Amino acid sequence: MARKLKGKSNSKGLKAALAQHKMQDGLIQQQRKKQLNADRQKAQKSKKTMRQAAAQKQREASVIPFQSDETLLLIGEGDFSFARSIVEQGYMKPENLIATSYDASITELNLKYPNTFQDNYDFLIEEGVKILFQTDATKLVRSMKISKHTPWTKIMGPEWRNKYLNNIMFNFPHTGKGIKDQDRNIRDHQELVFGYFDSSKQLFSLVNSHIKGTKNNHTLGYNLEKTGKNANPDGISAEGYGKTLLSVFAGEPYDSWQIKALAKDNGLMLDSSSKFAWENYPQYHHKRTNSEQNTTKPAHEREARTYIFKKFERKRNNRQNNRGEVSDEE
Repeated sequence: MARKLKGKSNSKGLKAALAQHKMQDGLIQQQRKKQLNADRQKAQKSKKTMRQAAAQKQREASVIPFQSDETLLLIGEGDFSFARSIVEQGYMKPENLIATSYDASITELNLKYPNTFQDNYDFLIEEGVKILFQTDATKLVRSMKISKHTPWTKIMGPEWRNKYLNNIMFNFPHTGKGIKDQDRNIRDHQELVFGYFDSSKQLFSLVNSHIKGTKNNHTLGYNLEKTGKNANPDGISAEGYGKTLLSVFAGEPYDSWQIKALAKDNGLMLDSSSKFAWENYPQYHHKRTNSEQNTTKPAHEREARTYIFKKFERKRNNRQNNRGEVSDEE
């Protein structure tokens, strides 16, 4: 016969233990529920981020950095395949396009690009695109031989008499020198980009200031252009500056060129930038500067961006100074 345990069973202690266990179980379930909700929210945010990234990618892929009814001067065109592409795709009206080459002649370009240049050149001529040779990105006014006796309109033709120069674009600038020392190579290309910015400003001012003056003369000295937010309906600043475009590859050594700093040193500021979407320009075949060979890695597999710069403008700061005047800040 079993012996009875001494003492009475503590029913209160058992109930308290059960209640505590139940409470702990409830806390565990609550914690699990919170974690589940957090995981769901994280998944939703991840999906939202992915959708936003996809939408951003689609927007960037659809960006063409100029309007077809604007004018465009292309610098350093190589085999002229980019010029052909934007005309064939309808991004630019041929009568609004000027394509230039650093090389001296058709013969020189045929030797350099024997399989592509002539066909592109013939297409552009037939479409009515203006083509210039021996055009130096760092000396645009001088190399185009623009002077008091040979004005812009004489070189371009009478159809350009009242056309503003809206955009100047330089795709993937390269000196072609093949400098092995990276620091020297970077400095060399910085000089090229700086010279391009400075030269573009000079050409904009020369061409557009004259057109602005001519339009004012036709209105008897009255300025009929809009003011305020719509002060520059043609995108031309008071000094005559339009938009300066530059396309470069991502990564080194291109990041070390510091193109935004070079632009700032020229009184320019970044207006916008977008991915250079190779698929938008199917006829464009990026080649080496000195031959028809592809670069080490095919260009269309390399990430690149197009940067649009405009005249630097100070942002208005509504905070008043001690004299009650509104001050400007950068």
